[in-house]
Amino acid sequence: MKMIVTLLDGIDRVNEWIGKIFAFLLFPLLAVSMYEVIARYVFNSPTIWAAQILSMLFVTLVVIGGGHVLRHDGHIRMDVFYGRWGRRGQAISDISTFVVFLLFTSLLAWQTIDMAWTSVSIKETSWAAFKGPIYPKKIAIALGAILLLLQGIVKLRGDIRFITGQVSERDDNEH
Repeated sequence: MKMIVTLLDGIDRVNEWIGKIFAFLLFPLLAVSMYEVIARYVFNSPTIWAAQILSMLFVTLVVIGGGHVLRHDGHIRMDVFYGRWGRRGQAISDISTFVVFLLFTSLLAWQTIDMAWTSVSIKETSWAAFKGPIYPKKIAIALGAILLLLQGIVKLRGDIRFITGQVSERDDNEH
């Protein structure tokens, strides 16, 4: 049991650090975007590569950060009832819907891993004029799905610990 707890705590820490590190992708994303805007509208010389690079950076930033966002309870919900329930009601709701989350993220991880593997094996490139590699983006999507799935399992553990009284609401909110 101690090994599982250590693994879950490790997943939590990995998602925290990955979120912090990958947030820095925002800087090259902004730089490439500014470069393209200036090249296009000031010098009337648009690039053939900027759109694809921006897509790769943005997708990587968003999907890799999914586990980090879940760790900090930042995903959007239908908050009509959920927001009024208090931490205990929310934990019960999250536990009861975990099966749907598990099925969805498991299927997502499985399919994106397969998609990434195929893309890497054929060294897939874009059909656009730039012909840049697509497989790094597909690897990022698969990695993001895995990190989200694993963080969901960590969240389930936290919800169960809260419901069973192993942690208080204050302790639960500290991570």
